[in-house]
Amino acid sequence: MNLPSEEQFNNWKLDPCTQFVLKVLEAKREELRQQWEGGSFTDYSQETTVLVNVGNLGTCKGYAFLSELTYEQLQSESEDASE
Repeated sequence: MNLPSEEQFNNWKLDPCTQFVLKVLEAKREELRQQWEGGSFTDYSQETTVLVNVGNLGTCKGYAFLSELTYEQLQSESEDASE
């Protein structure tokens, strides 16, 4: 698969559908933060608490990766994937 041009990437980021999806991702990320702050991911079992928090941390990082993706990061990811 070929890396899109910077212009294509910027057009994608500005597309109304992309903007909508990115807003949904940011809202989901904030929802997880609020749940964490409220203690929703704490269990009586330390092991369960750790597993739930690690899973949700990964989810938040995935939301952030897409929401904050720059063309330079996309280029770097493309290079890493081709190695």
